[in-house]
Amino acid sequence: MALFICLNLIAQPSITERISKIDNIAIAEISTKDGFSKCFEIMFRQPVNHSDTSEGFFYQKMYLSHKSIDKPMVLNVNGYVSSSNRISDWTHSLDANQIYVEHRYFGESKPKKMNYEHLNMLNSVSDLHCIKMAFSQIYQNGWVSVGVSKGGLTALSYKYFYPDDIDATIALSTSVKTSECDSSFFNFIDSLNSNQGCKDELDSFQRLLLKEKDNIIPYLNDYLIQRGKSFDHLGLTTIYEIAVLEIPFSIWQNGKGCQTIDFSVYDPKSLFNEMRKSLNGWFMTDEVFTRINSYHIQALTELGYYCYPVTRFSNLLESDFEKLTPVHPIEGVKISYSNELMTQIKKWAITKGNRVIYISGGNDPYSKYRIVPLEGVNAKSFLLEGKNHNEVYNYYIDSATYDEIKSLIINWIE
Repeated sequence: MALFICLNLIAQPSITERISKIDNIAIAEISTKDGFSKCFEIMFRQPVNHSDTSEGFFYQKMYLSHKSIDKPMVLNVNGYVSSSNRISDWTHSLDANQIYVEHRYFGESKPKKMNYEHLNMLNSVSDLHCIKMAFSQIYQNGWVSVGVSKGGLTALSYKYFYPDDIDATIALSTSVKTSECDSSFFNFIDSLNSNQGCKDELDSFQRLLLKEKDNIIPYLNDYLIQRGKSFDHLGLTTIYEIAVLEIPFSIWQNGKGCQTIDFSVYDPKSLFNEMRKSLNGWFMTDEVFTRINSYHIQALTELGYYCYPVTRFSNLLESDFEKLTPVHPIEGVKISYSNELMTQIKKWAITKGNRVIYISGGNDPYSKYRIVPLEGVNAKSFLLEGKNHNEVYNYYIDSATYDEIKSLIINWIE
């Protein structure tokens, strides 16, 4: 009997052999992450248009981190570029395998001809469906999808279009916007600033930055040049004005609010440094466009976006108002916006989107449009008070809430 068992184990194909049998992929073994026995970078062939495969194919990049075929699989959905193999904390919590997927039309996951007509949510989630169908031949002990922000919206949309593919979905810092340009986010931010007692100081700080722009912009110019950043697309003045308008959103999405700003500085160099710190060094340079221009297309066609309350500062702004937004069209690409799909997904998620966990930070502007399911829907929404957009991971969650979420996920898998 022992000899039979040993021979049977020897005869089992390795995970590399199993993966190699999947059609239309290219695999390369990479360095192993802690807790995994094998890790791979995989290029997975996808149709450019899932509704018409005659329009060609492209290869989508993904990373597979393997423990055991007897363990669950976490489908870690990225909304942007996947430059390395990042492991979700929920993958560790569930002692699971993981597939980490780069979004179509980002990074290396691009067709030779960038036909943006096919960059839509249906094609994006159909990519995930094809990956799941291929790898469920190997991994059959439960599938969980997880995504953060735009990745969370993609994971939620995947659940909407393919409700039986995934046993549980975890959507972190996820908002579902149903208008193309929504400046009401800043009404929410105003209330946060008022609660901290520095709403008026922040408004005055922004006005001072705009009044002193001619003296401060040279510091921005030097800062960008020293870092090899170009700014031909928008020009320094527009980049600067967008940055000033972005500050209230940034300090709450990524930081601790307006109390973190030193409002006592007045000289140009100190004002620039204070602005730079509040934005974590982010400016809308040419490199930003190159890296995430596909996001701009998605925001302008289906996803919507927050937009700045430019009329508050209209007498201090030099740029055309239509340029003072966080997203911009690509020259030569025709676009038109429709909120139909996001409206449908939002209604479904609230009324019957089962087996979904939502985790949002209470100070995150995106929590304004978080999903809160109705009573009777087998899903749950958690709001972490005092946390921002990036503070929704397990180490920010109290133990009782963490245990409740983990128990729900395990029950849904089983």
